[in-house]
Amino acid sequence: MHLRQVTACPESAAYTTHRRRKGALAWQIYTCPRHRRLPHWSAPGNLRRLSNEERPSCGTVHDHRPHAEIIVTHLHGWMCASGTPSGSPEPAADDWHTHLHNARGLFAVTGQRHLLEVVDHALRLADSGAVVSIVTLLAAAETLDAQCHRR
Repeated sequence: MHLRQVTACPESAAYTTHRRRKGALAWQIYTCPRHRRLPHWSAPGNLRRLSNEERPSCGTVHDHRPHAEIIVTHLHGWMCASGTPSGSPEPAADDWHTHLHNARGLFAVTGQRHLLEVVDHALRLADSGAVVSIVTLLAAAETLDAQCHRR
């Protein structure tokens, strides 16, 4: 399980929702009343109120998906780096390495230096085979981004 923090909200969570895939828990998010329907994290029909004992910080995500899927959802989610260079075929969903290279190209062209630095670091980690470290890096960058944008 990987821990993510997708908001910079100082409130304790009051709600939780989750998504299942193939019968297994994919992710579970904990949110305050204001953030209970976050884009990309809302799973209609299974929002439930938390008990008083179970109150992590708003925006806490327990992510149980495979590493490749987590990496690609970071790129397509908060980093907004979906798509491919002109004329290139869409890489397979689990081809996180190609998705990282495509994101690098996008961030270089659009001048998004901070995201380019994150992706460059992720690619260096990929060269050493440190996939878990890539997931950790992207989660830390997502938390920093949430704090900078006060989501």
